[in-house]
Amino acid sequence: MKAIQRQKFIVVLLALSLCVTGVVVWAQHSLRPKSARPVAASNTTESLISGYRQWAKVNPHPLEMFKTVAELCAAPTLRNRADSAKPQADNPHFRKFITVYVNPTGRAAMLKQKTPHFPVGSVIVKEKLAEETSKDPELLTVMVKREAGYNPASGDWEYLVMDGKGEKVTAQGKLESCNACHTGVKDNDYIFRSYLPRDAKAKLR
Repeated sequence: MKAIQRQKFIVVLLALSLCVTGVVVWAQHSLRPKSARPVAASNTTESLISGYRQWAKVNPHPLEMFKTVAELCAAPTLRNRADSAKPQADNPHFRKFITVYVNPTGRAAMLKQKTPHFPVGSVIVKEKLAEETSKDPELLTVMVKREAGYNPASGDWEYLVMDGKGEKVTAQGKLESCNACHTGVKDNDYIFRSYLPRDAKAKLR
């Protein structure tokens, strides 16, 4: 009799265990963020770039992104395509013009330091323009310097891709494709400054 009761008890425990596991799996699946969908920028995200056009404008005129940099910034699956002639639509840098802004926290590192070290809180906004004469960006890419340990693989930078109005975030965080691109300029605090004007480069110390 005791053996039967023990077997029933074990069966009940197993059933409860399966039930709990099912609930956990369901919750993880249901609550998982849908990163592929654009989401409205939070107040915190909006405040990061609020009024960015009043910041230091790094390049006075829109510049076309260098082809080599654009290729580096493409996702690995795109770089390895056999048909390289196809436009790399998933690469935000491909055949775009850019205007770069840096907030007051990162201004000195961007414009004065030959070997820059951007302090925590530095924010860099790159406007992606469809044409050199475009007045409104079609999207923004943003870099935010976070605290030490946030993203050691890429100098603790957080990356964001937003719509041109800065109202929706399409990608955010330790983005793999961005990390892969910016590790190539580790000695420059993971920042490409190919857009710096010649006179600005001459003043770096």
